[in-house]
This record gives sequence, C-alpha cells and structure tokens, in this order.
Amino acid sequence: MQKILSIPKSIWNVIDKNPELKKIVANMNWLFLDKIIQMAVAFFVGIWVIRYLGPEQYGSLSYAMAFVALFGVIAKLGMDNIAIREFIKRPKEKDEIFGTLLLLKFFSGIITFIVSLTTVFFIKSGDFMIFWLTFIIALGFIFQISDVFDFWFQSRVQSKYAVYVRSGVNILSGLIKIILILVGASLAAFAWVLLFGSIATLFGMVVALFFSDKKIPKFKINPSIGKNILRDSWPLILSGIAVTIYMRIDQVMIGSMLNNQLLGSYSAAVALSEAWYLVPITIVGSVFPAIIYAKKISKSLYLRRLQLLYDFMLWGSVIVAIPVSFFSNDIIFILFGQEYVQAGPVLAIYIWAGVAVSLNFTSGKFLIVENLTEVAFYRAFAGAVINIILNLFLIPIYGIVGSALATLISYSVSTLAILCFKDSKINAKMFAYALNPFKFFKRSYYIEAFVIKK
Repeated sequence: MQKILSIPKSIWNVIDKNPELKKIVANMNWLFLDKIIQMAVAFFVGIWVIRYLGPEQYGSLSYAMAFVALFGVIAKLGMDNIAIREFIKRPKEKDEIFGTLLLLKFFSGIITFIVSLTTVFFIKSGDFMIFWLTFIIALGFIFQISDVFDFWFQSRVQSKYAVYVRSGVNILSGLIKIILILVGASLAAFAWVLLFGSIATLFGMVVALFFSDKKIPKFKINPSIGKNILRDSWPLILSGIAVTIYMRIDQVMIGSMLNNQLLGSYSAAVALSEAWYLVPITIVGSVFPAIIYAKKISKSLYLRRLQLLYDFMLWGSVIVAIPVSFFSNDIIFILFGQEYVQAGPVLAIYIWAGVAVSLNFTSGKFLIVENLTEVAFYRAFAGAVINIILNLFLIPIYGIVGSALATLISYSVSTLAILCFKDSKINAKMFAYALNPFKFFKRSYYIEAFVIKK
C-alpha cells in the first residue's frame, strides 16, 4: 500500500518508526484506492451515460439530482466531522454515540425525503418526470444511516472496510448502468441505480462491521449526547445548507431560467470538473485524524501539518486546472461529442473553482479543530448569497457561461472570507506561504510534518 502514495523512502523511514503515523498513512492509502475506483467508474461510465442520455434527458436528471442535493445537508445534520471527533475524544461512550447517531440520521432522512417531495411538487408541479426522478433519488436519504458506520471506521483508522463496501457498490452500479445503456433503458432507470447504491451501501456496511472487529458497538441511545452533537453541529448544518446552495443552485437556476438542454451541457462540464474533487476530499479527510492528534501534542506540529495540507491543495488544483482550461473545447468534444459543444467554455472557467474548493476543504478542517464552526457558516452564507445574486444577473446576459463565472467568484469569496475573522487570521499567513512552490524540493519540509517530538 505504500506505493499508492509514492512516499519517498526517507519520509517513510520516519513514518515507519511511529506506529500511529504508520496506521494513518495506511488508512490514507485505502481511502485513495477507494477514490481512484470512484473516479474511474465516474469518469468512464459517467461519460457513457451522459452521451447516451443526451443534453435534454441528462439535464432533467441533473436538475433532479441538484434539487435533491439542496436538501441533502438536512439528512447529514452537519455531523460528519463532529461524529468522528466524538468517537476519538470519547471512546468509552462509543456505544451511546453510535446508537444516537443512527437514530438522528434515520429521522433526519425521513424528514428530508418528505420536505424534498413537497417542495418539488410546488415548484415543478407540471413536470411529472422531474417529480418522479426526485422521488426515486430522495428515497436514498432514508438509507444514509450508512454514514454512521463510515464514521466509526474512520475514527478507528479502519477505512479499508468502508472501502471494500463503497468500491464494490460503485463497480456494481457502474456495471448496471452499462447494461441499462446496452438495453436502451429509460431515464428513470438511472435514478433507480442511485437508490440501489444507497441501499447496497447500508447493507455492505452492516456486514463489514461484523467482520471488522470483535468489539461491535451496541445500539444505545443517550439523549444528552444527541443534544451535544446537535449543539456543536448546528452551525455546520447551516453552513452545509449554504454550501449546498452555492454549489448546486446554479444548476437549479439554469433549469428554471433557461432549459434542460442547456442545463445538460452545463452539468456535463460540472461533472467533469468535480470528478477530481474526490482527490482533495480524500486527502483532507484522511489526514484529519492526524491533524487532531498533532493538536494534542504541540502547536508547532499541528501548524506544520496544516501548512503542508494547504500547499498540496493549492498546487495540486492549479496543476489540474491549467491543462484542462487550455484544452477544454477539445476535451468536451472528444468525451461527450458535438451535442455538448456549449460545455467547452463552461469547463474552461469552472475547473478553476477547484482551487477555491480545495482550500475550502482544508480551512474547513481548521475551523472544526479550533471549534470555529460559526465562521464556517458565515463564509458559506456569503458565498451562497453572492452566487444567487450573480446568477440572477449573469445568466440572462451570458447564459451558462455566466453561471460558471458566478460559481467561480462565489467559491473564491467564500474561501477567502475566512481571512476576515480574527480567530482564523492565521490562515492568511498559511495562504501566503503556500504560494511559494520552491519548498516542495526540500525533503526536510515533508519530514518535519511527520516527526513527532514528545
């Protein structure tokens, strides 16, 4: 597994001497493997699905998926990182935390499903297909209690079990989509595949839990733990709502202000741009326990690891954005065909939003570690408001290209807004220091971020 991350031998020698770090790196390898499989399936099968459906039908499916996503944050309750933190900080109460999280996720899923259907009924009352697609996709919220099993595995640095499940489900779902294309299936069939993925993931997580550890958590409910989790996560719920709005409202607004065909072209560029987001999500998520651990040991180690994460996020996203932006028209034509030609300019702009998104992931972890979740809400709220206003102004003038510009600007503002808050201004120095690419040639720079001095 060491080879997946291609860690230099000198750095690996340092890691090998520390069991805690060795376990973290091994866990990171499993998460990378999971994302590689997800990216491969999403890229190859996703392109085939987009070409098969065409801009009109893919636009309808994209509208339903974007609409459901607007309410998906309610089902998550903003508890992803809070749950992992609680499992790590309070191991003696793991049974109560596990059971309480399952109950919270189950009821939030039911509520989200009802709210989603009610809202789409009034907004798209005359479009039965959109309502039907939304109904099928939104059913998946009820089965998102599988997230709790994932939190459990992440907190115990046992992500390989979750990887087995997700990778298996992704591959199986991809095969089903290929079969649907070959038999000429209808649009709704592809929505059913999404629901199947949610159900299969839950079943797989339950099975994986029994095979992963002899000490299986018991289902216990503690109302006080539930209150504490909701108390700490409510700013993240609000910020999650804001984030989802400024990440998906553009597609909903295009579908409402223009037409599904243009939305299909726009969504194809968005799908291609966001495909590689799995990489920064994996990196940030897998090193989050290491950052929490470093904070307990020393501030200097904590800041070194955080700085290294900022550096990788910035330059990794820039390296991806430059060639994609330059060859955007050719990429769209080769992958999707002439029908999606209008997606080229959108891709050239939208791909740069990945720089802001990558830095946003990193600074978001900083806010959680420092318990500054209110800041996460304020900056996400600012991004959402700006995105809506810019879309209202730019879509009528520039169409889907205007929406891409609105997204890029709002993402950037949301990321940089963290610098306006006193308690998080240390990020300004980290942002500035990350602009220096020459330090990447110094092996000692990496080693220092892994060395633990007790």
